[in-house]
Amino acid sequence: MKENACLEIWGQRVVLTPYRKVHVPLYHEWMKSTFLQETTASEPLTLEKEYEMQKSWRDDQEKCTFIVLQR
Repeated sequence: MKENACLEIWGQRVVLTPYRKVHVPLYHEWMKSTFLQETTASEPLTLEKEYEMQKSWRDDQEKCTFIVLQR
């Protein structure tokens, strides 16, 4: 992700933006949903672990993780 850590993709209705530290609290709230946990095969994490996960995704050269924002 480091190579394109500043890349944003703008469409008419949405923006794809890199998953940044500022997104973690809201993402953490979303992932409390059992529906989202089941559909993404995810386990609930503490907020601290979620920050660690965001950092590991950001630093991983094999991943490119975006958050979808409504314009």
